Amino acid sequence: MLFKFLKIISFTIVGIIFIFSFSFASNNDDCINSSYYIKNIKVDFTKESLIEARELAEQKARLIGLNRLLNKLTLRNKKNIFKNSEVLRLVDYLKVNSEANSDTRYLANFDVCFNRKLIIDYFHKNKLQYAETHRKPISILPIFKGPRGFILWDEKDPWYSKWEKQLKSLDGLVKLSLAKGNLNLSRGMGSNIINENNKDLIRKLINIEKSDALLLVVAEPILRNDGKTFLSTYAKIYNKTGKLENTIYRNKISLKTTSSIYQINNTLLNKEVLKIINSIEINWKKDNLIDPNIINEVELIIPISTFQSTSLEAPLLFNDKIIKVKSTSGFLDKGIIKIENEIIFYKKRNLKSFEYVKRGILKSDGKIKYNINTVLKQKNISVWPIVLDTLESLPFVKKVKVISISNLKGRIVVTFIGNKKTFFQATKEKKLIFKDFNSQQYILDSKL
Repeated sequence: MLFKFLKIISFTIVGIIFIFSFSFASNNDDCINSSYYIKNIKVDFTKESLIEARELAEQKARLIGLNRLLNKLTLRNKKNIFKNSEVLRLVDYLKVNSEANSDTRYLANFDVCFNRKLIIDYFHKNKLQYAETHRKPISILPIFKGPRGFILWDEKDPWYSKWEKQLKSLDGLVKLSLAKGNLNLSRGMGSNIINENNKDLIRKLINIEKSDALLLVVAEPILRNDGKTFLSTYAKIYNKTGKLENTIYRNKISLKTTSSIYQINNTLLNKEVLKIINSIEINWKKDNLIDPNIINEVELIIPISTFQSTSLEAPLLFNDKIIKVKSTSGFLDKGIIKIENEIIFYKKRNLKSFEYVKRGILKSDGKIKYNINTVLKQKNISVWPIVLDTLESLPFVKKVKVISISNLKGRIVVTFIGNKKTFFQATKEKKLIFKDFNSQQYILDSKL
């Protein structure tokens, strides 16, 4: 299988394709799994003809989808006005989930896939800050702390049912799901978690749910000594170890009567659920915003390790096309080898030789003669095509330039839109993890 190798600082590699004995998954996200796919858009139109009704329904679905997409990815405060032609240009395709019709009426449920590049071009043109990185899953545990005690995992409980309903239709960058728990954990969990912050219980629940964190959302009606009543709501997030990270939401709402603590208004509960969800989304987007007005640059170090080595069994002259060695065991069938400062491409490997070689590639220096027993090495460059392709696939990356390469490492400079925190969050999502090397450089730390 053919793959691009890499681009070097002072010389451009054109027309040299290196062949490896392994394959890589595509970096292009399937739209159905991306931030640019909007699901479950319901439309209903009645017109003089079915054709007209369907056409208007599709236009409406695209427009609804675009507004939902902008709400999902940006922090805008008002709706934009679009022409139908503008919306149509930004859509890759419509997916019909279900449809029904009469002679004049058309009802349907659509999904819309938007063109990622064109949407990002729109953001840049209009100088809109946006986020597109999904957060790892968070489990939600609703607890109602009422006059009669703690209520959790009860489908008849209004607080629980409101969360259940809203999470089914959630359309954001943060994946939230109801914690299901089990019988053993549910016994006494309410008081243990709220009053004692039981780390062991929380950690076990996160492990059962296979999520990244737990969000404890509590609603508590309170009757004060002066007879006034109010509803207290708060949301606390815990990490995988069961440690409390932050209280991300807290609110108090006055209730009209004393008896209200026994029957909280459903509309009030629903508003609090939506406020908490919105708070989570806004905080995540703020932490991962890509600002088109900020151009940044970062230098990355990509380690290169020795893959295999052997030594010459016969002297090698500058014009030799066959390299005779003691053994080629463990080398790639086709690839790159290095002898002192010279880089050589070979097309065929036999048991004790490399054949159809191209000498001095990448403008590397070669000697007129290499003596017997001179060492040849094959570097493990398998990570390079993955790193370059991944970085270039990020929509906010403007330029990827390899500025140097040595026996042990390569250096890449990446120019991108936005801040470094957002950049490294995006690379982490792509399973490229970098750590600080010094104040100016970052080194690849992931195992690919």
